[in-house]
Amino acid sequence: MAGIKQPILDIMSKLTGVLSLQYIRIWNNQVDYEKSGELYNFPKPAAFVETQPGIMWDTLALGLSSADLIFRIHLVTECYDAQNGTFEQDLAVFDLRDQVIEALQLYAPTGCSPMTKILEEQDYEHDNIYHYTIDFAVNFIDTKGSPLDPDSGKFITKDPPTGLQVQVNVEDNIPGVENNMLFPHPGYKPYIPDNSDRRYFMPQHPKLR
Repeated sequence: MAGIKQPILDIMSKLTGVLSLQYIRIWNNQVDYEKSGELYNFPKPAAFVETQPGIMWDTLALGLSSADLIFRIHLVTECYDAQNGTFEQDLAVFDLRDQVIEALQLYAPTGCSPMTKILEEQDYEHDNIYHYTIDFAVNFIDTKGSPLDPDSGKFITKDPPTGLQVQVNVEDNIPGVENNMLFPHPGYKPYIPDNSDRRYFMPQHPKLR
């Protein structure tokens, strides 16, 4: 359990396993800033993690809150003519797309349910810079503000002692137990009705007598 920062860091850490990525950061509209000259040229292929705005929270018990979040992964590649007949076709971005989905699909960041891919958008008006996005949905439980939060110091969790052995002694000579039946006192015999005792049997239909 954690706040919203930890799942973002977990996703960025998971993306470091995609070896073709050279740059991983939180999304801040870097593509447009780079094109306008307001930002340095960042290494590519790059991945940026965005938490979609407009989060609606549900209140749980003890100050916990829950929300359905969408993490958008921005993939940015740079492609020129590969001299192989694929001019103006950046096919490498689809290889990167497959690698990122393989890394993140069903991955569960801290406090989140497994990530599920729900939306992809291609770049249909690109130059040498291609901008591809993939959306993943999760359910997230935020523990901040709750006494259950590990950082609050209000609750202490402790592992149970190890090496604990439990010995059970079974007593098979209990007074009053005979043939797996427990009687209130010695000499008590249960009453077992027979067919002559009408108190324990339903009256028969006259035609069946």
